[in-house]
Amino acid sequence: MFLRISAAAAHFIHMNTKLLAETIRDLRAKRQRVVQVIDKVHARLHGHIDDHNLERYHLGMVKDEAELAALEEHLLCCGACVDRAEAAAHYVDAVRAAACDLAE
Repeated sequence: MFLRISAAAAHFIHMNTKLLAETIRDLRAKRQRVVQVIDKVHARLHGHIDDHNLERYHLGMVKDEAELAALEEHLLCCGACVDRAEAAAHYVDAVRAAACDLAE
């Protein structure tokens, strides 16, 4: 036996699915913003290297020997910053690749 769904019911089911997908996207975006804020607060509280300096380090823009030594020393003993440094490196490389693609 088959159930027949009216066009109006099918329309509402489709709209609810779209609304659910949109809500999930919004929640994921909000979660990402919260994670970023928590990371910034965590970095300030525990003396970790901030994202800007991790990007500068990956790009070779840290010229001051004392600053470079401090960054490298911290990276030797802080697994959290190493993970974030790798993520920053992937981000920088992705931006570079996208910029190259646009230039072509």
